[in-house]
Amino acid sequence: MARTDDSAATRIANSAALGELVRRVRREAGLDQATAAGLAGVGVRFLGDIERGKPTVRLDLVLQVLDRLGLDVMVTRRTHNRRAP
Repeated sequence: MARTDDSAATRIANSAALGELVRRVRREAGLDQATAAGLAGVGVRFLGDIERGKPTVRLDLVLQVLDRLGLDVMVTRRTHNRRAP
């Protein structure tokens, strides 16, 4: 399960895992969806789509929501034996 403390990175493998993380961080901050959506500059429906793991949401707005929730996105190269595309 994803961890949200300041010192831990969370591997996100799919949109459902990202949605779980967003929901957990929002709730830990004591925000309801309407308040969080307003702070992030998106609609409640859009935030709900993220939290439900909808795979076709706009990336720029997802990044905006993550930023407003205090989350950073980092991409790293895998170090184990998986084929690169």
